[in-house]
Amino acid sequence: MKPLKMGLIGAGGIAQAHMRALAGVEEIQVVAVADIAKERAEATANRFGIPNVFEDYRKILEMPDVEAVNITTYNQAHCAPTVDALHAGKHVLVEKPMAATLDDAAAMTKAAHETGKILMVALKTRYSPHRQAAKAIVDSGALGDIYYAEAVAARRCGIPGGSFIRKDTAGIGTVADIGVYALDEVLHLMGHPKPVSVSGIANNILGTQHCKPVAGCWQWVPEDLEVEDFGVAAVRFENDALMIFKTSWIMHMDSLGGNILLGTKGGLKMNPLTVYRHEFGMLSDMTPQVSGVQDIELFRLENLGFAEAIRAGKPSPIPPEEMLLTNVIIQGLIDSAAAGAEVKVSIPAV
Repeated sequence: MKPLKMGLIGAGGIAQAHMRALAGVEEIQVVAVADIAKERAEATANRFGIPNVFEDYRKILEMPDVEAVNITTYNQAHCAPTVDALHAGKHVLVEKPMAATLDDAAAMTKAAHETGKILMVALKTRYSPHRQAAKAIVDSGALGDIYYAEAVAARRCGIPGGSFIRKDTAGIGTVADIGVYALDEVLHLMGHPKPVSVSGIANNILGTQHCKPVAGCWQWVPEDLEVEDFGVAAVRFENDALMIFKTSWIMHMDSLGGNILLGTKGGLKMNPLTVYRHEFGMLSDMTPQVSGVQDIELFRLENLGFAEAIRAGKPSPIPPEEMLLTNVIIQGLIDSAAAGAEVKVSIPAV
């Protein structure tokens, strides 16, 4: 097959990861890059041999030979390029989280429905062998009906800087940054049940008032931290299951636990991947032998999966409808924290 000609929108750090992963990949050819900081786009073009450089991403959308775009901008700039690209007839791979707000995520999903083009959210962990093994175990029925889960993504002292901690660029903090990985993993394994209510708290009191960067941890400017560095929520689903969602960039603790699922026939822990059951009249623990892969390979696999779906006329490997659920829960946590009470949530009509 001829290579998929792709445009790159955004030339920051995550764009560099995608481009390094595409080195030597014949199935995808990046032919244009755009960034609001043109010098950053030019540096990326020089580094990876990209022939066309723009400051305005809409110039890429005008290129007739570009079939798809990879959007690697900051969170608040995911929606407009995605909607514009879809309506320009381009397929879209957009970095996680899908969007900073539920309204933006709904608008992106609606645009995909209106245009019939592929919209895929780039969550490289979907391609992890551990994740795929866990999904196969759950889909086999080994856990039975899942009634409880925990989704956890936390760092002891890992507040990022720059665009990650400002409202105008990120819009949201740890809940969407690293929290979305845990949310997507658990929702994917549960089969994407519909959330109906969320009760949570969110704050940044440690990162702004009580802690300063210390040796051996990530460096940030406390005065610049405008988004939450901690969030916890209880999420109820339509099928009566409940999930506890915990995420933190900074905390006085070594761990908040890990992703787990409890079912009527068995339980599953993700790290290390272990299945717990009653079998043969005794307690049984099973740890599958699964090989790990490096991040660069996961970036490569998600890009190749995107390209294959386009070429083969397949649906999106990571559909926007699934990722919309993460935004429903993220928005519910933020709204519940602001209200100081449980809030009802629903999936927007798109």
